[in-house]
Amino acid sequence: MKAHLAEMLLEVKLRGVNDRFHLRHSFSADIEATHGILFNPKYSKRTKISGYRKWLETNQPCVFGRVAAKNKNVFICLLEEHEILRMRRGDEDLRDTIQDYRQIWKRHALEGLSSSFLILLVSRSLISKEPNDLLKEICRRLLELYIEIDKIQDDTYRTQREYVFLRRVGEDGQSKILKFSTLPNIFCAQGDSRWWHDHRTPGGIMITSNALGHFVYSRAGVATLQDREKIGALENAMRTINNAYRQTSKRISSKMKHCPATFLVPIRDGEISPLKETSDFRKFSPDHYEGYFHTDHLIPSVFFTKDRDPKQLKLYDNLTFRYIYDPNADPQEHGELMTGIEANWYDVKRNMDRLPDFADPEKGLNFSPAIRGRLAKWLEQRLKDRLES
Repeated sequence: MKAHLAEMLLEVKLRGVNDRFHLRHSFSADIEATHGILFNPKYSKRTKISGYRKWLETNQPCVFGRVAAKNKNVFICLLEEHEILRMRRGDEDLRDTIQDYRQIWKRHALEGLSSSFLILLVSRSLISKEPNDLLKEICRRLLELYIEIDKIQDDTYRTQREYVFLRRVGEDGQSKILKFSTLPNIFCAQGDSRWWHDHRTPGGIMITSNALGHFVYSRAGVATLQDREKIGALENAMRTINNAYRQTSKRISSKMKHCPATFLVPIRDGEISPLKETSDFRKFSPDHYEGYFHTDHLIPSVFFTKDRDPKQLKLYDNLTFRYIYDPNADPQEHGELMTGIEANWYDVKRNMDRLPDFADPEKGLNFSPAIRGRLAKWLEQRLKDRLES
């Protein structure tokens, strides 16, 4: 029988191994400043979410995520340790809470209001522990409760994908539903100033799920993605990989063999770039990049070791960009991740079957601020009902 996440948090709190590296080296200033908000019991959850969103705007390497955070297009499920410990039915209540947030995110996404879902587990005791197998199991359990799968193996990706939907008016003037695939990624506080610095987060553990094609459609406001939008997305994806290095100080990266953890590679002789001649990224390969962890792996096992920079790490030398702009290389990947695949109302309703009637996506296009406010209150009450007083 699996241990509940609450049991794991108590285990790490009472018997977890302290992180010697972060006992000797403080967290980066931006992380410490955000901790001052997240761990302050006087602040409301809304204030804590606002503080975390502010960190996302300026300190995460992902260009798409920064823009989404700035425009409040990231839907955040913030779970505090004391809430998880007080849930009456343990993981059953925790799963239901995450699924409530997940479905309301999809309701926002249907109208183009959000392309990113983020689960943040805030725990003061967790951030002081080393990145070992226990931390990995906590990450695994949180991810399993999110994507509702019994077991996620190390260094694998899920074949049954997470989908998010977008209501659009096609070029023919007819309304249609597009669905886009997302892939969750794990971030931990322990990554700060380690070789995987680009996958750090304040607070504890963060899982993010981003729909790139959905984001590009929503930002561009077009009926169909054209080459211009795809190439713009490619350049920003390359900028994101490049930012992983820029967000790491020279003091940190110069002392570590495997930092940055992912990086662009020079364009090869004869390789054609679709980027403009004036682009700063034209000198790099538009086809692939490299890294010391696979960016599609749900649980990258290489994160969960106390070493700041291991002596040896496998190099993944063919992490692809091509799905973003090339419909011929892998039509299915290009369709699911970028241009969208046509869906029907059955798909939509199945993904939003726990929402209250007043937010029914089939009742019309009016997803007003008032309805969104009612949903926020509904979420708060649902969580409150699950907690022991």
